[in-house]
Amino acid sequence: MKFQLGPFILFSCICLALTVTPAFAGPPYQTDDPEPVAYRHFEIYVGTQEENSADGLEADVPFFEFNYGPLPNVQFSFSTPLSYVDAPDVPGKWESDGFELGLKYRFLHESSSRPQVSFYPSIEMPTQNGDTPKLFLPLWAQKTTGRSTIFGGGGWERNPGLDNRNFWTAGIADTHQFSRAINAGVEVYGNTAQIAGERGSLSAGIGMNDDFSKIHSLVISIGRSIAGQRDLHAYAAYEFRLGPAGSGEE
Repeated sequence: MKFQLGPFILFSCICLALTVTPAFAGPPYQTDDPEPVAYRHFEIYVGTQEENSADGLEADVPFFEFNYGPLPNVQFSFSTPLSYVDAPDVPGKWESDGFELGLKYRFLHESSSRPQVSFYPSIEMPTQNGDTPKLFLPLWAQKTTGRSTIFGGGGWERNPGLDNRNFWTAGIADTHQFSRAINAGVEVYGNTAQIAGERGSLSAGIGMNDDFSKIHSLVISIGRSIAGQRDLHAYAAYEFRLGPAGSGEE
């Protein structure tokens, strides 16, 4: 029996995030969070991420991600990877995946009775002439209680290309602040089929953030599929934060 995922996963994950009543999220997890970078602040990530599956190995070595808060409750994002692809019976090669632009808007703030929620559309621009951009339209929610945070959501992605299929993706993560520096958690993340004839997938993983100073962090995660398309994924990055004193949002 083939494992199939549908849009109901998105609905289920968002409902779970809204009903759990907590405060670091986002990288290194596949699940994103709704909290934008503080006004006039920067986040910079440099690292590597890879996916190993039956289709071969794809690794971003390195990737670069830049996030900036141009307005309160708004985050502008830019990322670009240099990828190494090694498929069965095909020699390994380096290639550019283009770049991705995103704009996160938090339209609902967290309170004692409700989560914070953001809309975070992004577009992936290819480098090859004639290729069509990819578009991702997700909603993300987050609720914090004490030292524990739960966040999740998902959305729809336009996935152009021969034999490609548009698909839904969703995830949910639960993290805990174990000390001033260490935050760790678990997540479940899934998507419907991205290519005609293939199955959707559901994966589980663990992650950790080590904030070894006020402006420097090490973020890592690892996970593997537990149903559907089989793969192993890993993420490791250095995070650097900057911003004027007293300009952060509450």
